[in-house]
Amino acid sequence: MNFSFSTPTSGACLVKLWASGRYGFSLPKKVEITGQDGVISTYLYHSRKVGLTSELTNRTLVRIAIAQFLQGAAGEVHQIDDTVAPFPGTLTQIRPFAPPPPPPRVRPSRVMPRAGSVAKEAA
Repeated sequence: MNFSFSTPTSGACLVKLWASGRYGFSLPKKVEITGQDGVISTYLYHSRKVGLTSELTNRTLVRIAIAQFLQGAAGEVHQIDDTVAPFPGTLTQIRPFAPPPPPPRVRPSRVMPRAGSVAKEAA
């Protein structure tokens, strides 16, 4: 999942969420934030909670990583600290460009009856 966000201090930044497993539900997860100056900061998340508590959602992890990025933890690899308050600003999801699907294949219908039956009727 790709996002962008903008702040008065850091300008427009790009966020990429990398999650292992099908549909992004597995762990570990990695959030890469590219600042306006081109510096890439990486934040890793491994769930340490044991028990019946629910896991953090992907968007919450992205918001926490952005909050850490804005606190000055930029340009290196860090662990996501789930005690940090999430970024309250607006996230804009960037969808990858995908060309439109091809038109459905339709078999041509038979407009004319078979030539053999037409010839028999004419005779």
